[in-house]
Amino acid sequence: MGVIRVGMIGLTAVESSTLGPRTWAVVSFLPTFVNSPDYEIVAVCNSTVASALQAIEMHKLPKTTKAYGSAVDLANDPNVDLVVVSVLVTKHLMLAEPALLSKKQVFVEWPLGASTSEAERLTELARANNLKTSVGVQARADPLIVKTKQLINSGALGTITSTSVIGSTSAIPSDVWFKGSEFYLDMKTGANVFHVYFGHFLDAFTHVLGGFDSLQSSLKTEITEIAIPAEDGVQEHMAQKNVPDHVLVQGKLKSGAMASIAYRWANLNEAVDDVGVRWIITGKDGEIEITTDQSHWQMNSPNRKLRLKLKGVPTQEIDFSSPEPDFIKHIPQIGKNTGRILEAYARGNQADYADFESALETHRLLDEIVQKSGFKY
Repeated sequence: MGVIRVGMIGLTAVESSTLGPRTWAVVSFLPTFVNSPDYEIVAVCNSTVASALQAIEMHKLPKTTKAYGSAVDLANDPNVDLVVVSVLVTKHLMLAEPALLSKKQVFVEWPLGASTSEAERLTELARANNLKTSVGVQARADPLIVKTKQLINSGALGTITSTSVIGSTSAIPSDVWFKGSEFYLDMKTGANVFHVYFGHFLDAFTHVLGGFDSLQSSLKTEITEIAIPAEDGVQEHMAQKNVPDHVLVQGKLKSGAMASIAYRWANLNEAVDDVGVRWIITGKDGEIEITTDQSHWQMNSPNRKLRLKLKGVPTQEIDFSSPEPDFIKHIPQIGKNTGRILEAYARGNQADYADFESALETHRLLDEIVQKSGFKY
């Protein structure tokens, strides 16, 4: 297998190891592309050639790296195999479409589109051109999810009869918000707490257990405005918020198992037991419990547990670590799962990454949850 030559859209000229506005490509994608033997960045595309050049210089990329200010120009570069789009979701369609029309492989961060119709357009283009694609729902390659899926598929639990989830968005503040990221508070943007934060969990949930056959849902917004502080810490203004603080989903899965999911935006910014997600999967012969700390579901927090209870056997904690390529060790914690899905993509291991088709299913399920709830925004 040859090295995959990457054209990166959205790599900013910022130096950061933490999550913040305009830093995702830097903290998640860049470490893999720099350290993995399977990838090489050959081009960077930003809103201007000048900003692309700044990013190339800031991150010490090879001097041969091309700089583009147009997604069309990048798509026309014959030396680019894979175009990676890591920008605000409202620009995903306009930036990914030229690459698909030029028959490039394309990787788009989650959500695939700002709406399901945009996701459908991108999926149709990929399907029509028979293109290899991927979407950044990182939890699919998380060793915790991989192990959970293996346990279920092995039949260790017997037939799955039910599953219950209690989740909290306590990793996201409810009293102040980040200047420059007000879009995350608006359902209309498609890049918000519901579509991104809850959407990441929902994708992993259906990846492990399959989709819903039927469902009921209820969504409610409690907090309608959040303070945006100025750089000196003084409150600058109040931002309007219409994303739900409560997401309740229950129904029957296609497998026949019953399911309930309850997510809340914790007003205290912390959960009572310091658990961000508690997910129980019950079968006729046993059940498993996943617990995570108060962090982003898809970002590979180290403080997580997988426990297994079988009939007549004491509950045991399951080791879900697995052998990995050396380059993963050199990636910051926040970017490890991105490295894992890119590794799965390079190796053709589609069990551990989502293509456009499967990401579209998650888009449609999120729409159904909103529609069934009657939620207005």
